[in-house]
Amino acid sequence: MNDMLLLLIDRLSLPLEEKAARRALRDFAEATGFDFYAYLYLSGPESFAVSNYSREWQELYVENDFIRVDPVVTKAKHGPPLFAWSADEARRSGRRGVSQFFTEADRFGIRSGISISIPVGFKDRMVFTLASGRPVSALSTDIDPVTAAVAVAFIHSRLDGVSSDASLASGIRLSPREAECLRWFAEGMSMPDIALMLGVAYRSVRSYLDGATKKLGASNTRQAASIAIRLGLI
Repeated sequence: MNDMLLLLIDRLSLPLEEKAARRALRDFAEATGFDFYAYLYLSGPESFAVSNYSREWQELYVENDFIRVDPVVTKAKHGPPLFAWSADEARRSGRRGVSQFFTEADRFGIRSGISISIPVGFKDRMVFTLASGRPVSALSTDIDPVTAAVAVAFIHSRLDGVSSDASLASGIRLSPREAECLRWFAEGMSMPDIALMLGVAYRSVRSYLDGATKKLGASNTRQAASIAIRLGLI
């Protein structure tokens, strides 16, 4: 694992754009035998997350405010800098809401993983997680804490640009119709064509797009579509 972290640092040291950085993290997760990666920056209202979890799980996580009961987040705040976790272990803690959290997470193949938690100042945290559908994930014994911290710092430097869009505190929730209309608009369809395809009135499409634009804090529909894509909402 330590060698893989060094390779990740080398790759992220290049002037990568966000999309390439995400691809590097996806490749790193696969190379180390995991299914998913997730980066979480905990800083009050400025917190944000970037991952390759399914869109449905990300939306469910925000909708149910799972960050309050997520045992990985709790341990990252108060536990060791490197730790392994699993659904079975977390359920035994008896903490309220944990069982429901992992019941939902199990549907998306999230059952265990390892996390690296790095403090930033007095309150903030940078947390990088690798998750798997396996019942248990073992923490590699060759991980050097300093190397891990450097890797997470590089991850943050490459993904910090999405923080203005991906705030966990924003709780953005598009309705199914808003997301559908915005997705087709992002694909280049005109509003009349979207209305015809969905079998709804033109004014309804306009209303859905206006609603989505307002929720996303965008100045126009095109910008709203761009933000929604970055957030994984469409």
